[in-house]
Amino acid sequence: MGRPFFSLPRLAGGERAALPVLMYHRVFHEFDPLQADIHTARTMDTQFRTLARWFKVLPLDEAVSLLGEGRLPPRAACITFDDGYRDNHDLAMPLLQKHGLTATFYVASGLLNGGVMFHDTLIETVRHAPTGPLDLGLRDVPKVTLSDMPSRVAALETLVQQIKYLDPDEREGLSERLLAALGKHAPRHLMMDDAHVRAMARAGMSMGGHTSQHHILARLDDTSAWEEIRSNADTLSNLTDQRVTSFAYPNGKPGTDYGPAHVDMVRRAGFLNAVSTRTGMGTRTAPRFELPRFVLNETSAAGVVMRMLRMTAYTVGEGD
Repeated sequence: MGRPFFSLPRLAGGERAALPVLMYHRVFHEFDPLQADIHTARTMDTQFRTLARWFKVLPLDEAVSLLGEGRLPPRAACITFDDGYRDNHDLAMPLLQKHGLTATFYVASGLLNGGVMFHDTLIETVRHAPTGPLDLGLRDVPKVTLSDMPSRVAALETLVQQIKYLDPDEREGLSERLLAALGKHAPRHLMMDDAHVRAMARAGMSMGGHTSQHHILARLDDTSAWEEIRSNADTLSNLTDQRVTSFAYPNGKPGTDYGPAHVDMVRRAGFLNAVSTRTGMGTRTAPRFELPRFVLNETSAAGVVMRMLRMTAYTVGEGD
């Protein structure tokens, strides 16, 4: 027998409820074909308007606590943003406030105040490279051929998958080389400053941990992984004068990007819950330090509601 299309009791609250946790990263003024998965402000406005009308968006900590107690209200949901991009402050937060919503923003604290994520350096490298072969000079990373925009999109997808799992030092060295080569095209001021983090916390948004440098924890030794987690919590707590209680694993694939030892580190660092990128909705028995999330790509109100309904068929906990 196949999986049911959806399960209404999962959105009805109470002991059988499941919690939709939505995952975003950035928001743009205009569509970027090299980052087609990033919503425009117009799409995000539609999504937030629909969520405000049809769902009860709760702060993540409150929702997770109520979920564990079997007291989640009907149609509860949470919103999260990863990484700490400045557009979270400039565009996403005003949209949230417009619709009376709140969200948790997971911030890689070591990238605040002028840091650059390797992903953004790679995007601009592919965008501005001349037509022809692009060789990044790494033994295990293939050459790609660039011409029109579809070829650049395909090349970027290939390179990201190859480079994200490089040794952190090797990846950092590559990023520095590419940034130098980009010159005036190098990405700048994409991440938040300390002042933006403070402003968001004062506005009632929740700040969450996301390591210091956004390294994939499974690629680090235990000492380095612990330092990434601990220093991130300390930095954000000092910035906001608040305890940081929720954590998001960089890249977030269970068993690939982090393991049980990292879950223990997050718990030991004082966090109360954590989210992964496993797709689904968490139930009352879902692990509180590996909660699933999903991406909302729909651009219409009806599409958003149907997507939320469909995801009730993909629950984590209670035997899955």
